[in-house]
Amino acid sequence: MSIRYSVRNAIRDRSPNSGDKKMNTRLKLIFIASSIIISAFFPSASWARNVVQEIRETGVLKVGIRKDAVLFGYEDKSGKWTGYCASFANALASTLSRQLNTSIGVRAVLSTIQNREEIVRDGTVHFECGPNSISREKEVAQNIKYSQPFFITGTQFIVKAENTNVNLSNSILGVLQSSTNLRYVAQNYPNTEIKQFSTRSQGVSAVRNGQITALAGDNILLIGEAVLQGWQSKDFEIVPNKPLSCDVYGMILPGNDPQWESLINSFIGSSQGMEAWGQWFGGLRSYVKGTLDYCKS
Repeated sequence: MSIRYSVRNAIRDRSPNSGDKKMNTRLKLIFIASSIIISAFFPSASWARNVVQEIRETGVLKVGIRKDAVLFGYEDKSGKWTGYCASFANALASTLSRQLNTSIGVRAVLSTIQNREEIVRDGTVHFECGPNSISREKEVAQNIKYSQPFFITGTQFIVKAENTNVNLSNSILGVLQSSTNLRYVAQNYPNTEIKQFSTRSQGVSAVRNGQITALAGDNILLIGEAVLQGWQSKDFEIVPNKPLSCDVYGMILPGNDPQWESLINSFIGSSQGMEAWGQWFGGLRSYVKGTLDYCKS
């Protein structure tokens, strides 16, 4: 089954399959292995502030969640704010309630590609959950930390099916403002006209109405947005076959709390954390493994 059909099915039906427990174990091992690789490039730092103590005192877990990242954090057709990050935060709050022996509630705060680091850094939220490409440069520049990886994807383009074989070098390309995808597009297509969009929804719509030929982005997010807008799988393609980049996603954490960082990392790979992962990405296991294998090669 192609990733396009898998994403469509994931949006429609997020119930875990009977083989989820076994497959979750496999995915847990995959992400542990990838986190070991990542940690070699992104060593940890030791700072001072204690998030757990604040959560204990206030009874509130504050999490930044997107509304424009299908499957991760988004509004469905009924207007419900949903996604993996909401499931992850609720599961984490439940675990913290037991560990701290007090009731912990979740307060979701809207995050965007522009403010996601800032709301963690200034304490508005305790962590931000979303499609955040792990970057050592950003950790230093933004004074934040990333968790261990919980997803892997790559930069590709969405085009209308009729433009599958188009020469992208002679086309008008789109990309999301302030995204890591912009760098990869500029590097690979230095002489091509590039239009920047403030939201992924605007960019995918621009492809559909012919304003641009292709929109660059993380393939999982491009497909999710197209499905949310009602595109049929036969109406679009993801090109080229090999992504321009390989990107692993991590939670954005405060840069000064190794205890909180350790807790989040442990929970990502825990049975509760993997159950939340399986609810939303269970149908994408073969895609994730295939992407990981390609990126490791």
